Amino acid sequence: MNEKYLLKLQEDLRLKNYTKNTCDDYYRFVVRFLDFVGKDAMSISYADIRKFIFYMQNEEHKKPATINVYTAAIRFFFVYTLGYAWDNRKIPKMKCDRKLPVVLTREEVNRLIDSMDNYKHKAITATMYSSGLRVSEVCHLRYDDISRTKKMIHVSLSKNRQDRYTILSDYNLDILTEYWYRFNRPKGWLFPSPLRDAPLTPATVEQFIREHARKLGLPEGVTPHTMRHSFACHMLEDGVSHTFIQQLLGHRSPASTDVYLQMTSKALMGIRSPFDTYREECDGGR
Repeated sequence: MNEKYLLKLQEDLRLKNYTKNTCDDYYRFVVRFLDFVGKDAMSISYADIRKFIFYMQNEEHKKPATINVYTAAIRFFFVYTLGYAWDNRKIPKMKCDRKLPVVLTREEVNRLIDSMDNYKHKAITATMYSSGLRVSEVCHLRYDDISRTKKMIHVSLSKNRQDRYTILSDYNLDILTEYWYRFNRPKGWLFPSPLRDAPLTPATVEQFIREHARKLGLPEGVTPHTMRHSFACHMLEDGVSHTFIQQLLGHRSPASTDVYLQMTSKALMGIRSPFDTYREECDGGR
């Protein structure tokens, strides 16, 4: 019934030059919405969209952030494919809770990495932590992205679709070198899939890090992104500039880096309560 609109949606997404993942997600979400409504696209109303949102919220218990992505896909479909106006007052964006991410101590991070028997897993985890990489970024590293002389890692077209360089630690370079010799000296993808000519998938990395963290009894909720969070917090504790950390992480907005200020060790940053400083001044005057 809506095949011609879905074909146009695919064209519109390509014209917008969205990433392949975004194109695939938006198409899939719109298909699901159209299946739920069961109408010709041109006859869909705001009431239909609200009904779908309430269904996801109350029946499927989707999180607000997930529902917002569905809404963004439907909005794109309405505005670009169908040529409708969109009223944010009728379909408002949901407010999301912002929970602080899990951060490991330096000791916990090193215990996680050092205890990995699989050297490929060890190299991937060490690279994410020591350079602050996203899981998708470490999976798509190529051999030529590692600059041994400049001690830098080139991150090509990251989440924000921009190139950047981040630091390469001496210790991680040793781990990467050992991994490279052990795993047949890969010259294309640095961490290739054992099944096909493609990089290792983020889902694979997610699985082995979660499982290993669970075996070690580390705090619940450890994921590959925990390595990136821990990198940022430990850099702040070491006195590295907020601006430099933002550049290393590839954040467009300083606000994205600000969250780490909430999670760093205040003692290591030299931040003390005025209650303590006042008491010390009083005791020192005696």
